[in-house]
Amino acid sequence: MDEVAFLREISVFADLTTEEIGKIITIMKEINVPDGSTIIQEGDVGDSMYIIMDGSVEVSKTLTMKIDGQGFEEKEKILTRLNASDHIIFGEVGLLEDNVRTASVIAISTCTLREIKKEDFQKLADKDPRMGFKIVKNIARLVCTRLRKADEDTIKLTTALSIALSR
Repeated sequence: MDEVAFLREISVFADLTTEEIGKIITIMKEINVPDGSTIIQEGDVGDSMYIIMDGSVEVSKTLTMKIDGQGFEEKEKILTRLNASDHIIFGEVGLLEDNVRTASVIAISTCTLREIKKEDFQKLADKDPRMGFKIVKNIARLVCTRLRKADEDTIKLTTALSIALSR
């Protein structure tokens, strides 16, 4: 599958024209990441979005748990695993705002990624506002979908906790 066809499978780029995808390709940087390397560190400020072209990553979040009155212990919780065949992006909020990363992303195999920097995306969007709008709209849809899932997960966890505490 060529790069344009691959990118068209990603929801953020799905409604872009071939010409628009070509413009996006010009601002992408290829990154080769060894197995076990941290791509995004939770708590760091990020300004990039990533596309997995080859390989797999694990997304995890730090959970702080109180252990028997001894204080707090940090544990990592694996949230999901992503790979190239998922046609998915991560770190997309980094294109829109300067804020801390909410999860860590670690390569669990050798990965080939494409990175889009916020500054490069903003310059491209300034030159082609219609294309920029389409991408931002699609990122907003993706974030909304993830927020809905997080809400559903919170309700499930709250319900389970309520049941456990009522016994």
